[in-house]
Amino acid sequence: MIRKNIWTPLFVLCALTACTNKNNVKITGEIKEAANQKVYLEQVNVDNAIIIDSTQTDRNGHFSFKTAVTLPTFYNIKIGPKEFVTFIAEPEDHIELSGSLNGLSQNYWVDGSEHSLWIKLLNFQLNHTQVAMDSLKKTFSALPVEATQERQQVAAAWDSIINKQINFSKDFILKHAVSPASYYALYQKFDQDNFILTPENDLHSYKVVASSLKAMYPESQYTKAILKHLDQINKAIQNLKIKQLIDNSENALPEINLPNAQGDTISLNSLKGKYILLDFTVLNTKEGVAYAQELKSVYNKFKHNGFLIYQVCLDQNKLAWQNLIKQLNLDWICVWDSEGLKSRAAQAWNIQTIPANYIINPKFEIVGKNLSGQRLEDRLKDLLK
Repeated sequence: MIRKNIWTPLFVLCALTACTNKNNVKITGEIKEAANQKVYLEQVNVDNAIIIDSTQTDRNGHFSFKTAVTLPTFYNIKIGPKEFVTFIAEPEDHIELSGSLNGLSQNYWVDGSEHSLWIKLLNFQLNHTQVAMDSLKKTFSALPVEATQERQQVAAAWDSIINKQINFSKDFILKHAVSPASYYALYQKFDQDNFILTPENDLHSYKVVASSLKAMYPESQYTKAILKHLDQINKAIQNLKIKQLIDNSENALPEINLPNAQGDTISLNSLKGKYILLDFTVLNTKEGVAYAQELKSVYNKFKHNGFLIYQVCLDQNKLAWQNLIKQLNLDWICVWDSEGLKSRAAQAWNIQTIPANYIINPKFEIVGKNLSGQRLEDRLKDLLK
């Protein structure tokens, strides 16, 4: 009992000292092949990254920094133009980094911070995924369009890798929700334009991170950022529901909201006031390629008269679809339904076979159905004259 009474105020005193100590975090490192190199300590905030200190390694690649934190904070150690290590620092941490300068971002170790080890694990897994993706992209691009079976095999392997990474990230967040590393996992990207987890498909992960960080670190800038983001997501969902109610009350045609190859969601209703060909197809087949080329011939004759195509692709594989858009140089609105042949959009439009299409006039009325080639061209001539 005596030890307990003495320990409690001592603990409080230490905690207070940590809060007031100007340099309560120490970062040291030993990087092989990095003698006499400039090293930067960069604080990674929600909206920016700021270099807060710099030093130079000695002849053995040693360096040292001291800084102060009151809450877990993300940092980068940067050496040279490309090499860096991301870690998380908490009050009273002594973080030790080691590794080799060449490929440091993947070839390092960290001691003194469990959160930083989780960051290393996340980056290792993502790098493994990205290497596999790059390899499959090259293989897929090298295959001719006619090699349907081989392309489908590569596409299936692509889907497997993507899903494995998504499941890894979601599982990591569930297992490490109370760690700031969960925030890092939530915003990792496959590439510059594509997040691994998205609000559309993985809203639960966003909620898990937000609620956990709010409980653990309510004053953290990262907590405030995810709470703000989650609020924006919820408002966007509500606004979309309201918009859909309004749109559905204005016309009897079912709405479609699907992403294009760049990931931007495009609404069919947003095209009101134009003549539209609403088209449903699968591109990644010989017949689909031939159909697209025929459709392109017609489109090129009328696109300058305000004629638009909104093409819903029901391809099973996103990579194959994206590559075919580039190869065929399709310049109309081409969106992808991840549900494939089970597409709810196709069901809403009563699509029984593919390809299938509807011509929609500026009043959002159907004025043609399942036309192609010369018959489609003749109908468009009548409508656009």
